Amino acid sequence: MSRATQFLIAAVFLLSTSAAFAEDMKLGYVDMQRALNETEDGRKAKEKLKKDFDQKQKELDEQQTQLKKDIEDLDKKRTLLPADKVREKESELRTRLEKVQQTYVRHQQDLQGKEQKETAKIFERMTKIISEIAAGENFSMIVDKSALVFAKRHLDLTNELIRRYNSGKGAGGGAAPAAPAKPKK
Repeated sequence: MSRATQFLIAAVFLLSTSAAFAEDMKLGYVDMQRALNETEDGRKAKEKLKKDFDQKQKELDEQQTQLKKDIEDLDKKRTLLPADKVREKESELRTRLEKVQQTYVRHQQDLQGKEQKETAKIFERMTKIISEIAAGENFSMIVDKSALVFAKRHLDLTNELIRRYNSGKGAGGGAAPAAPAKPKK
């Protein structure tokens, strides 16, 4: 057999096996961020985080407002005060500004930590539900939408994930048991 014939046979074999392999593959995707925003637990977590954020933002706004007021006050009195007093006040204001900036950074880190803690439990349960969907419906692969460039809409499993999560079905959900049915008379 010539090399060209061997190459053609190998190419046909590879194409036929990859086509058969592709036929057996079932793919899907979920939009984890949308699912987080649309599940009951996700909405509750977002509301809780927003309250924390608003409270910390209010504190920062008050500090910044007071600092601006003190800077404007110093600017008005600058010509009336001795140079050493002006330098002393400027140094104090710089120190306060640094403290406000440090508070901002600390609040950002604190909020990020709380967000990770709140969402980790939700994402863990979602991942279990996704595994159940994959096993039950024989999916070869389910990926997050953020990793995709293009996918057809019929491959989107997000609504099913949200439905199962909110219903408490799957992955040890904490849904209340159904009320017993009334006997027919």
